[in-house]
Amino acid sequence: MDSIDKGILKILLKDARTPQRRIAMLLGISPPAVSYRMEKLFGDIIKRFTIYVNPNFLGRYHGYVAFNNLYDWDGDYIAKIECLEETNVYEIDSKSRVELDEKIRKMSEKLGEPKMIYIPNQMPYSPSKFDLKVVSILKEKPLIKPIELAEELGVSSKTIRRHLRYLYSKKFIRLMPIIDLNKAEISIFAVFTSRLEEGKKFFAKYAFTEIEDDKAGIFVNVVDSMDEARDLALKFKREYDKDVEIMITTKYEFL
Repeated sequence: MDSIDKGILKILLKDARTPQRRIAMLLGISPPAVSYRMEKLFGDIIKRFTIYVNPNFLGRYHGYVAFNNLYDWDGDYIAKIECLEETNVYEIDSKSRVELDEKIRKMSEKLGEPKMIYIPNQMPYSPSKFDLKVVSILKEKPLIKPIELAEELGVSSKTIRRHLRYLYSKKFIRLMPIIDLNKAEISIFAVFTSRLEEGKKFFAKYAFTEIEDDKAGIFVNVVDSMDEARDLALKFKREYDKDVEIMITTKYEFL
């Protein structure tokens, strides 16, 4: 893994739909070189691509809860993030806020007292049957091209592109690479803070995902090494938020 390979991975984490020509321009190499490197990365470093579907799109509520990793949760969840701090973070969902609280209570009975709970303010959506069909196909074929998707649904590519723009702009869906972080030699880390404006500015260069409301938020970042992740997180804690929660990721998965 060299700096170019790491650069490709960081770009894909920020937006996995980035065209290879754009990646080449950002990294100062040729498009064929990007294609060659991505072929080498896929399968060993990049395990697969998946479509993350925001539960709000399906009319559901979601939240994030962290526990000591002494035990694993064998119930349902959307995502699981294993962290260096002997912590597992789960994204969970339910039909209502009441049911979400009940799910956290049941998880706590097995896993112990939560180390962090974050349920952002949210507004569940009511998707159309067409959008449900689009997302269903994307879940099965994350890398399907818009024109292929249009053919499968029997509509114009213009219609598909319009719906995709809407789904992505509303953050209802996201194409995500599943990366072996140990082999990739890059580091993903998250901070949970109530200092949102400071967090936006401080992590602007590194963040690839932000989950926030008017009270608090989680900034998920990618950097070249675990040492860099730790140094940045501790600097933010020292200068802006002494109560910030820091989670350095060792592995992540989406179901």
